[in-house]
Amino acid sequence: MTGRMLGLVVGLALAAGLTGCGSGTPAAPRATAGGGSPSSSAAAATAAAAATTAGTAAAASSAPPTATADLSTFTFTTQKLSLRYPAEWTVEAKTFPRGPVMGESAEFRDAAGKAVLTVMINATSYDVGWPVQRTVIESAALPGLAAGGWSPALQYSFFAEEPTGGGGLGALCTLKLSGEVPANGPGTLRGLPQGGPAQGGPAQGPGPSGPYLPGVELGPEVEKCGSVDGARAWWASPEGRQVKAMLLSLTAG
Repeated sequence: MTGRMLGLVVGLALAAGLTGCGSGTPAAPRATAGGGSPSSSAAAATAAAAATTAGTAAAASSAPPTATADLSTFTFTTQKLSLRYPAEWTVEAKTFPRGPVMGESAEFRDAAGKAVLTVMINATSYDVGWPVQRTVIESAALPGLAAGGWSPALQYSFFAEEPTGGGGLGALCTLKLSGEVPANGPGTLRGLPQGGPAQGGPAQGPGPSGPYLPGVELGPEVEKCGSVDGARAWWASPEGRQVKAMLLSLTAG
């Protein structure tokens, strides 16, 4: 090889090396200690990071949910009864004589001022009227009232009642505390048997024996659910779930 050709080869080699170090064309990958290239190492690192992220997300999704709303506690003054409700709601409490006993009510309104739920002691404003077809949506025990001394033990029930006498009235939603869940099928408004309350019994019919008579009532806008499907949809809504949480927070003592 002549000197001129050797110089040309050396110059081309230097130019290629300089081009590989610049910002234009990347240099050829170098071998690593494990025998792989930087691109394969980078891919492995990316996969490891993705796996870590996925594991963290899975752990977060399996963790118990945290409360998203602040709660306040309301305590009745005439009897040992309390419950929790959203802190942004308002409550209006009243006491009044009911014959030989004292009655008390607490009306809970949402942030917009709508009456959602009233909890009562020794009182009820539920009327007894026309025949209905009843569909119970849900019922369950109230653990916080187990120590209160009611027999049978109190439980809640939520049901829809469709008037059978015509008149174009839609179904009404009823929430009730009782020792016995109303039966599906024909009955009288507000969960009573078809024949109505027992002779001389209270407006809601004979109740469980205990230290006092607790009751609940949905707000006038809420109870107009219109249909059984409407009742189910409301019970599954955020407002319905909140009312259920309030019921389950009822505590005697």
